[in-house]
Amino acid sequence: MKKLDIDYWLILVIFCVVGLISWRVYFKNYRMSDTISIHLFPSSIGDWQSEEIPVSDYDKKLLETENVFVRRYTNPAGEEVFLFAVYSQNNRKVSHPPEICYAGAGAAILDNVPDAFYAAGNGLKIHVNRLTVEKGDVRQIFVYWFKVGETFTSNYWKQQALIAYKSLIGQPASSALIRISATVHHDDAEAATKLIKKFGQQIIPHLQTYLP
Repeated sequence: MKKLDIDYWLILVIFCVVGLISWRVYFKNYRMSDTISIHLFPSSIGDWQSEEIPVSDYDKKLLETENVFVRRYTNPAGEEVFLFAVYSQNNRKVSHPPEICYAGAGAAILDNVPDAFYAAGNGLKIHVNRLTVEKGDVRQIFVYWFKVGETFTSNYWKQQALIAYKSLIGQPASSALIRISATVHHDDAEAATKLIKKFGQQIIPHLQTYLP
């Protein structure tokens, strides 16, 4: 066998071994503890005040993290939104599209469309997924997106690719799912959407600080 052929096959074997190791590292079940707690996320944002809504142990087990919260934020005008956030520095599985959860809870997804809003201060455009969800006689608007490091994206697969890439090059690959919801009153879905975006604009700087 020629030396060129031997070198070729040696390189190919090394490439396959490295690829297999990387694949297993990416898909393994992480059990490392986070060193950052998102429970420090501000309970007061501008004129919005919040109360904590308990997350069950069962849900925490499914998410494989304690770094999750649900809060009800209200302001003096009587407006109300709900903020859900889940975060991990190591476990890519904590942040996944929530549509399956809605269907499992008996809710109907009436529509699912792309949307966006601009962050307060720096004008950063945040791309999101906007869902109209109905259960019984209650209709709600849900807006969600993902965060990987400094990057915001509405695309689940882009989020997963970013996590994989950062993991392979040895960079921090933290991930988060952020979701804001509001109830539709008097069939005015547009008002609920505007309320969510107004609140979302204010929390972006805090997300960058408390969900790094």
